[in-house]
Order: sequence, then structure tokens, then C-alpha cells
Amino acid sequence: MRKVKFVSLLLCFTLLVVAFTGCGNKDQEGGDVTTGDKDVEQGETTDQSDEKETESKEEKEEETTITYWQHSSQARDDMMKALAFEFMEQNEDIKVKMEFIPESDYSTKLISSLATDSAPDIMQVQSGMVKRLVKSDSIQPLDESVLSATDIENEFVPATVDALNVDGKYYGLPTDVQTIVMYWNKKLVAEEGLDAENGPKTWDELLDWAKKLTKHEGDTMIQSGWGTKGYAPEVEAIIAQYGGEMVDDEGNFVFADDPNAVEAIKFMVDAYKEHKVYDLEFMKNWAGFRQEKVAIMLGHPAMFGNLKLTAPNVDLGIGLIPAKDDKHTTIVTSWAYVLSSKANAEAGTKFIEYLGSEDVEKRWTEQTGELPARKALLQDEELTEDPQLEILLSSLDDSYVGHLQLPSTYEIWKNGYERLILTDDPIEDILQDIQQELNSEIAKDLE
Repeated sequence: MRKVKFVSLLLCFTLLVVAFTGCGNKDQEGGDVTTGDKDVEQGETTDQSDEKETESKEEKEEETTITYWQHSSQARDDMMKALAFEFMEQNEDIKVKMEFIPESDYSTKLISSLATDSAPDIMQVQSGMVKRLVKSDSIQPLDESVLSATDIENEFVPATVDALNVDGKYYGLPTDVQTIVMYWNKKLVAEEGLDAENGPKTWDELLDWAKKLTKHEGDTMIQSGWGTKGYAPEVEAIIAQYGGEMVDDEGNFVFADDPNAVEAIKFMVDAYKEHKVYDLEFMKNWAGFRQEKVAIMLGHPAMFGNLKLTAPNVDLGIGLIPAKDDKHTTIVTSWAYVLSSKANAEAGTKFIEYLGSEDVEKRWTEQTGELPARKALLQDEELTEDPQLEILLSSLDDSYVGHLQLPSTYEIWKNGYERLILTDDPIEDILQDIQQELNSEIAKDLE
């Protein structure tokens, strides 16, 4: 059975670059309590001493140690250490042991730990991994006595937790929440006489701007109007806005059979292939944006802080994703804190609840630029006093969970989309191939 489990998990994680998972144990600290006359306080009988020793052992047995893994970066590691310390001060019966593992080692270490039942109690995984981990019995639901499903549904933005719900039970809380928003270079836009302060509002307007902002010398691109190359959440967003369906009620991919979805995808493909607003051979799109060679980009809110640091000279415009029929619908991608199948559910859920608390989420947003998942923080006065941050927060108001959050499904989409923009094969045929490959991949989850 161990070999079967290992093979199953290997299929889940073969294309995983960074992920975490685990199983846990209850750790008993402290040495044996000795007995004897010298350990008996004056005036006590030996029976009384034995009774106290038993009570002391029971108290120590109630101390629970939970282990936590995360992808290592100095700023995030330092913040998590501080949070763990705060949590332990508030929960003296729970100890948290943390391990920060270099990104290059995560996949190998994760697979090995799952195969040998030596993984941590709490870990971060991509939200798209949750259903597979549930089916492989690697994780367990959050403890309802600590955090109920009703509370999660009432307090969190639906798109941030939908992927964490399996058969009515929540298996974690979200972190690293991202949507898709729009960035533009105000200087380049203003040079073309366009509205640099407000940016394009619709997809048609975005395409019109992109064509005006794209420049060639002969056949050589010297400036891209829009660095589009089919990033999955961007395409899922426009499919939703066109009224198309990415998946059916059973979770099977159906976009290739949905006329609205095909129309939306064709719009994105034509921007690259027919209108030539970007070229993969020109330069990497985000590098080009930083160098003021790409005028408009769609991307995650976390890029806001990144661009402030890496491209401080870019006069940055920020807006919601373009709209169709006044709908700025966007797609949520995220990671999740989840519990190993063998973790102490109560203690582990308490720690996850703390990491997902309103105060911690607010601090996390302020320090990392990642979006909060709690509804209340979308209207927080301190967060929304910055007008650009307010735009990023408001992107969650009309959002849906993404369906390509497995590393393997994302890779299938990426490779398939390159066929769409780089070959002359009929778009309908390519989409059918992509859909079939995606459905074959997710079928590996089925028993």
C-alpha cells in the first residue's frame, strides 16, 4: 500500500515547483518524574507525592507540538517566526516548530515526507492541490469545534475558500491570495494622447490602446502595447466575463465546447497573433514592462510592491481588469494552510485560525502586498486610504476561483496556449486537445 500511495502522490506533485503538505504527531516534552522521599515536600505523604507526579505527567502530556513548513524567503520567514511566537504566548499548551526549506528542495522533500508519513502537521499548498490531497488521505478537515464552516462562509470572500471545500468540509484557510488587475506605464500612454490616469476600461478599449502603443521598425518590434501570452487566470477571467464556462458542475473542463468561452479565448489569441501587440521573441513581458518597452500588463496585485522596488522609475497606473458589459470579473488564485491527516486537529486548527485572523491578514497584506481573504478587510479604513491599494482590494468584489491551480494543469494550459499563438492549427482543434488533456489529468484524482 505504501508503494501505491507514493505513486499516487508522485503523480500529484511531479510538476510542483513549490508546495508543502504533512502529517503530524503529538509531542510529549519533559523527562520522567522520579519518586522517593527526597522528592516529597515536607509534611507530604508518599501517596500525595505520587498523586502530584501523576498530575504533572498529565499536564505535560497535554502540551502539543505542531510542526509547520513553508517556502523560505527572509522576509516571510521572519514574519512567520513572529506570528508563531505570538500564537504560543496566547496558547501556552501548544508549541510550534517551524522549518523553512529552500525552494529548490521543496518538491523532493515533500514527496519523500508524504511517502514515509514524516511530513509536518501544518503546511502551505497550492489551493488546487487540496482535492487531490483529500483523496490521497494526506490532509484532514479543519476542526469544526474551533472554526466552523458557517464562520468561514460568513467571514471570507467566497472565491478565496471555494477551492478548499470538499464535500461540505473546509480543509484549510487561504493565504497568498491573488487576483488579476491591470498595470500601465503612464508616460508611454500619455505620449499617445491616451488617458494615462484612468487607463482602458473595456477589453475592446484595451486592444485599441495596445495597437496604438505597439511600435515596429520594419518587421522588428521595439515596443509592445500589451504583453499578453495567455496566462491562465487572465484567460479564465475573460471567459467568465463573456459568459463562458471553464468547467461543468462535475468539475470537468468544457470550455472547448462552449461558444462563449471559445469567443473569449479567440479575442486573446487574436491580440497576439493577428494584431501583433506582443511577440515572445521580443523580450519577457514583465522585464519589458520594467524597462519601459511594454506599455500594459495584466498581473497579480503582488506585482504592485514588486514594481515599486524593481522599477521605481516607471510612472505606474493601476486599474481593475478590463470589463465586458460593465463586469470587471477576475479570477482568484491562492495557496492554503492545511492540516496533515495525522495532525492534532484542534491544535492545528487553532494555529491556522490565528494565521487567518483579521489582524494577521491585515499585517500580512501591509507587509507582502498579498490580498486579504476576509471580507471585513476589503473596507478597512487604513488599508483603503491608499487609492491604489483600494483598487487592488476592490478586485475581490467580483471574483471567482481559478480552475487551473494544479502545477500539472497549468503546464498543460501553458503549452496548449503556445500552440494557439505560434501555429496555424485550427483554434477549435487545439482547444479540444487542451480540454481532453486537462480532463485526463484531473481524472487521475478519481477512484
